[in-house]
Amino acid sequence: MPILRSLTQEYKRLLTESHTCLNAMPEVALYWRPALPHHDFSNRSSGESFIALAGGIEYVINGILSNYWDHPAEWTMRETLSTPARLQQYLTDVISLTSKFEATLTDDDLPKVIYLPTPRQTTIGTLLVERLALAAQHYGQAIATWRAFLAATPTNHEAPLPATHEHKTGV
Repeated sequence: MPILRSLTQEYKRLLTESHTCLNAMPEVALYWRPALPHHDFSNRSSGESFIALAGGIEYVINGILSNYWDHPAEWTMRETLSTPARLQQYLTDVISLTSKFEATLTDDDLPKVIYLPTPRQTTIGTLLVERLALAAQHYGQAIATWRAFLAATPTNHEAPLPATHEHKTGV
């Protein structure tokens, strides 16, 4: 499998698994945060982590495709994505953008140097790998926060935590 396709498939997997998690997540859990200081991870809600995951992918893809290096703003705010269904629609939109990206570039584009507004220069391939690692971290954070929510409120929720990729592979 070509490298670019492998990377975009991993983006899509994280976005799809996030979408699946939202199917089982009650709305009250979406922006719930554990009380400080009784946890050992950042104080970001599951919804905020899913937004960071998708928003980061959207940022990188739009930057590479159109040299538009602006963070998604008003359409990725908690107030705009206030329900699991709205957040799922955003994830679906980013999956579509990822498919467009995959159809536009090839492995030959991965070593091309691009200039980020930070200022920093890097290759397309390096940027895609870095974003994948960060997206996976956001996904893990979302799941950890959801587990903390379920542990803090065990009797109020019928939907179990869906199996994630790490559970399927035994990792």
